[in-house]
Amino acid sequence: MPPKKPSLSQLEKRTLRAREGGAAPGSEIREKVVAGVIPPPVDEVLEFVRDQPYLTPNALAEKFGVRVSIARQVLRDLAERGYVRLVVGDKRLRIYAPVKEALAEVKPKKAKKK
Repeated sequence: MPPKKPSLSQLEKRTLRAREGGAAPGSEIREKVVAGVIPPPVDEVLEFVRDQPYLTPNALAEKFGVRVSIARQVLRDLAERGYVRLVVGDKRLRIYAPVKEALAEVKPKKAKKK
């Protein structure tokens, strides 16, 4: 059985308490916080792209530990810059291929010696 509807006087008291800053008993006031999203560094992405025969947003998201939506944005940005090209794609899945000529200009990082 659902709970009984509050009367008008009860609603008035509740709204008055909320305006005055008093919270309803048993409820907590939570502050909404927008989490900052940091995309992976472009040079690291380009090094990863150079070695791959094809790229998908899921592969990029898994490699760098970011959300798929962020990986889509990174791949779209790389396509605008000319480092990758869209091979096949629809609304749900896009497959990109690296452009070898454009990636040849990017200098690889030197491996650290142990």
